[in-house]
Amino acid sequence: MKFATLVVFAFIAFVAWAGSPVSFASDTRNISSVNGSVSAAPGETYDKLSAVNGDVRVGRGAIVDQAKTVNGEIEVDSNARVGEVKTVNGSLEIGSDVVIDRTAETVNGSVELGKGARVGGDVSTVSGEIELKGAEVGGSITTRNGDIQLTDGARVRGDIRVKSKNDSNWGWGNDDPIKVHICSTCIVDGELHFDRPVELRVEDGGKIGKVFGDKVTRR
Repeated sequence: MKFATLVVFAFIAFVAWAGSPVSFASDTRNISSVNGSVSAAPGETYDKLSAVNGDVRVGRGAIVDQAKTVNGEIEVDSNARVGEVKTVNGSLEIGSDVVIDRTAETVNGSVELGKGARVGGDVSTVSGEIELKGAEVGGSITTRNGDIQLTDGARVRGDIRVKSKNDSNWGWGNDDPIKVHICSTCIVDGELHFDRPVELRVEDGGKIGKVFGDKVTRR
């Protein structure tokens, strides 16, 4: 009788284990951490990578729908594809030939897009430099307190926006003009809206839309 009872319990435990979500390979598509970094293995596919205090890294050729952290940087290696990348305190380093389907966002940190990288939506930061090295942004790029550099044939299909540092109670940051550099082979299809002093340098051959702003110095 005892043996039969043990068998029943063992069978129930096996069924419970087999039916538990943690036993399925699909669960490994979501990786999270509170105090530590997370990473997507090269060439693998994931739904979400998330951290609170830690970096997020997407390996070469990996596919990830969401890559997010609060305190940490996000690094995406070449040829990977990500739906969106977002951090609060950290930089975004996007490698060559990476595709970001939707948006790339940070609050306190820089954004760097490598050669051939493409972002389908907007790229934004509050305090940090934005650099497009031969990359393309399908939406707009926005900052409040950081320089913007377009080099090596980069293209922005939306607008470039430099917002006032005092807008929406963002009162910190220095008062130096923001530097915006557009290279000779770079294109901005949209408009350039500057709500604070800006030093704008457009090299011969560079193409931009209309410029709006009372304190724009051409270099």
